[in-house]
Amino acid sequence: MSNSSRKSSLEAGVERTQEVQQNFSNEDQELPLESDNADPLQLEKRLSRDLADSHDNILSIGKLIAVLLSLSLSIFLSFVDQTAIPNLLPSIADDLNAHSTISWAGTSLYISNTVFMVLFGRFSDIFSRKYVLLFSLVILGFMELACGFAQTPYQFYLFRGLCGVGAGGVNSLTNTIVSDVVTLKERGKYQGVLGLFVGLGNALGPFLASAFVMHLSWRKFFWALCPLILCSACIVYAFVPYTHTGYNFKLKLLQVDYPGFFTSAVAIIFTLIPLSGGGSSFEWNSAFSISFFCIGGVFFVLFILNEKFVAKLPLLPLHLFQTNISLTALLSQNFFLGTSYFSTLYYTPYYLQVVRGFSILRSAEFMLSFVIIQATCSVISGQIVSRTGHYLHVIWFGYIFWAVGTSLCFLWHTDTKNGVIIGTNLVQGIGIGSIFQTTIVAAQAQSYKKDRAVIISTRNFLRFLGAAVGLAICSTILSNSYLKILRKDGSNVGLTQTEIASLGKLVYSQDISLTGYTTDQVKFLKIAYMTSLRHVYSFIVASAGCCLLSTSFVRDNGVQPLDVPREK
Repeated sequence: MSNSSRKSSLEAGVERTQEVQQNFSNEDQELPLESDNADPLQLEKRLSRDLADSHDNILSIGKLIAVLLSLSLSIFLSFVDQTAIPNLLPSIADDLNAHSTISWAGTSLYISNTVFMVLFGRFSDIFSRKYVLLFSLVILGFMELACGFAQTPYQFYLFRGLCGVGAGGVNSLTNTIVSDVVTLKERGKYQGVLGLFVGLGNALGPFLASAFVMHLSWRKFFWALCPLILCSACIVYAFVPYTHTGYNFKLKLLQVDYPGFFTSAVAIIFTLIPLSGGGSSFEWNSAFSISFFCIGGVFFVLFILNEKFVAKLPLLPLHLFQTNISLTALLSQNFFLGTSYFSTLYYTPYYLQVVRGFSILRSAEFMLSFVIIQATCSVISGQIVSRTGHYLHVIWFGYIFWAVGTSLCFLWHTDTKNGVIIGTNLVQGIGIGSIFQTTIVAAQAQSYKKDRAVIISTRNFLRFLGAAVGLAICSTILSNSYLKILRKDGSNVGLTQTEIASLGKLVYSQDISLTGYTTDQVKFLKIAYMTSLRHVYSFIVASAGCCLLSTSFVRDNGVQPLDVPREK
């Protein structure tokens, strides 16, 4: 875009912002919400349009840079927290005596993240984007502090779950605010900058965790993160502009889809708990598993019916999946991206530490080849989308590399050369960096402008639902496969029943000591872990393949929302 056209676009955006803000200047203005003959779908569309327009706030370049840096710091700290956890888990499991349940540290975060993610799109429409983001940062900061004081495994899992609430808000609101302050045509490069800080957070998190474990303690990691996040909240308060709707507070509260939140929360929790522990913590055909699955299924149906027929402002508007096949494909593929991406982030360090026997710090060094190239490609892909005005070629490129990269994990063995591991990570990083933020721009270009916030929350909801489901399925695959091999063939290499039972309880631990076992026993155990991981890789590759195939249904009509005239 030339400087003159950039200036013209900016001036038009600022004029539109001033017009919208004038329309909503009266805080107590009440817009008519009810009509005897109002069609529910038309009411939803009007409310969504009015609420979304109230947050239009195209900024000058100076203010935009300040806002972008504020948001980047927030999302950076959020991902530092998320990616540090795998390296902290061994020490946490030892300290809290939680080796058999420690996988819940990750699962609880993604479950709560998913449960509350559906709220953030509508909350940010109904209330101020800025204050919802501040609330999320404060929750995240204080729950980090609470994690450091946890004395039992269940306290820690509860606090990690509450961290997921805050992290979900941060991840959703940072992208939403960027959507408010820049035009969709320029959004790619700014979303790419957010992707850069996501990659940097992914890179730094494991190193910080390793440093704290080696020189201080896992508790002090959480204690140190708390003030940094609260400082980030102060910076957001200072630099991110305040936007609001014309509704008074009572009317705002009435717009919240409370039944939708309740039914979705019950459906997600009651489905994921048995899914994550089936076959290891409890039997698949037990009364517990069957009853939880049934309850989850019933509430999922109730959630869909509520969103379709009852809610004025649905948390998950079903019309998004009826707009066009491109938008349906772009949203749906985020579920499978979540299952494959977050499972990769968790099980690659698992392979490096358990099968290869690398230290936590050495494992973090290997992960650099993944996250640094991810951050770099995120910036490059954003620039390409903004400069060309098209996104489909970037998405195809990214998903092809992602599918190939996950497939290369099948080359990994108990003695794989370091170059093969690094090469695999590079291919995966190129793939995920190209699509991680590009799909937001693509989805918003295939939808209406009024839906920009709920598009982001729906995308994040499906991505983190995929993460929760993916981690639950992968942990089930890993534990069931490993325990089956251990119980079947463990005695053949001289393992006693006591040793087999002890090793079975440590299946999720990444800090397993194999000292004291014979050479044949160590070889057997590493092969058992590797065999189990191959089943996990099969699931990850299948998910990546679904992402790639779904891209066939996406059409590229440029980077303008459906209700905005296309630039020629």
